[in-house]
Amino acid sequence: MDLILTAQITEKYVVDLFERLTPSFLLYHNLSHTQSVVAHATEIATYYQLDEKTLFVIKAAAWFHDTGHLVAEMAVHEEASVKLMRSFMETQHISDTLINEISRCIMVTRFPSHPETLPESIICDADTYHFGTPEFKTTDDLVREEFQIRLCRQFPDWYEGALRLLKAHHFFTTYCQKKLDSGKFNNILYIEKKLENRSV
Repeated sequence: MDLILTAQITEKYVVDLFERLTPSFLLYHNLSHTQSVVAHATEIATYYQLDEKTLFVIKAAAWFHDTGHLVAEMAVHEEASVKLMRSFMETQHISDTLINEISRCIMVTRFPSHPETLPESIICDADTYHFGTPEFKTTDDLVREEFQIRLCRQFPDWYEGALRLLKAHHFFTTYCQKKLDSGKFNNILYIEKKLENRSV
């Protein structure tokens, strides 16, 4: 089982899925977000100097974690992502043990997250990495627009919800805590200022 080759085939397969199936309403949960999560998962995993198998699990989970948005409703996209991943990995003759580990990493991205292992913590932090960067100001608006289209409703209290989300969220790896906590605090201040200006 050549995991490096399988990782390359995985990337090609998922990129192709997104290029073929992405609907116009996926303003945030699209290939760009997936590539960003893969990059951040790799960055965090590299810091922890993980072995080849563990790195494969993390990267595979990062590639597949949002593919369910292409074929299913938002509420069940994690399960749909796991199903797509399992079907693909079985064609690559990946062991059940690794497939199960990838599945757990995908399912743990559901909020609120409760990771139990370092790989699970890494994938959660990679998925919410933008909470601690200036990029959050852009991504938060994209998520709101996507939700409005997909759920056919407006969200007048969106920023109150965003503030609760940021305050409830925490990074699980010490790497992300040190690197991103201060940025997340800045984003909390940014949302609070938005709410303040709105009530004036």
